[in-house]
Amino acid sequence: MVLLASDVRLPRGGGGDALLRLAADAGADGIHLAGGCDLELFPRLAASALQTGVAAGALTLPAAERPLPAGRRLPRLAAHARDEREAAIALALRGIEAAGPVAARFAVLDFGDLALAARPGELARAFARAEMDEDEPGGRLLAAAVAERRARGEEVGDACRWALERLVRAAERSGLTLALPVAATPWQAPTPREARLLVDAFAGAPVGLVWDPGRLSVLATLGLGISDERLRALAGEAVIALENDAVGIEAGFLPGLGERDARIAALAPPVSVPRVVTGRSDSTAAETTAAVQRSRPA
Repeated sequence: MVLLASDVRLPRGGGGDALLRLAADAGADGIHLAGGCDLELFPRLAASALQTGVAAGALTLPAAERPLPAGRRLPRLAAHARDEREAAIALALRGIEAAGPVAARFAVLDFGDLALAARPGELARAFARAEMDEDEPGGRLLAAAVAERRARGEEVGDACRWALERLVRAAERSGLTLALPVAATPWQAPTPREARLLVDAFAGAPVGLVWDPGRLSVLATLGLGISDERLRALAGEAVIALENDAVGIEAGFLPGLGERDARIAALAPPVSVPRVVTGRSDSTAAETTAAVQRSRPA
């Protein structure tokens, strides 16, 4: 099964029909409710999808109740503050309820960006200037961010676990599998190791791992190594794949419009694992069709 993410055609402002037409024309089996989707849109978009024979097979949670005003962001599942985590969990629970009637099978959890002393934008600028050696600004900034992230590992892991504990029973009732992405940078959660520990902690529950070659390629580009053994295990155990490429230290480009680390490009989940094709909203129909076909298991 290949699903097309709404990131490619943002569904607000009449874009829902464009998304569904593109998914059908590109040969996708369904859509993934992610970028540009909110809880107000879920039922209408999912109903339209069913009418056109394009299933709403997966979604990303938490999702906003309605379009966010400029300058506002979603509460984060991995936030340090308990009240922010509670708000994020409440939104995720509403999303799980909305997913039930449309028979979605997977919910990819977005744990949100972490606030570190070093800013990710500063790293991006240093990377663009090729100042990433250990004695250069980017190298020093990355080392500081990694050190702070490691120091906060227990706190972040506890926040992720606490959120999962609140969501897993609702997911079971709705027939959803909660899929955990892996962090590409120190500002994201959970790391590959943290994700593995969370899945182990919830063994027997509908909790699994995401295979995300774009993010994993960024991880490799930054030198934040993951062993061949862990990569193979992640590919073999993933419950869903987010098919996208990376450009430098930025992921989220349609397959074929960026690149993948050679070790990651050599691996793939089993053919039975659903693939979600994701990319930018300015991607053309031809680029999207090619990406859908490229992502379909042989």
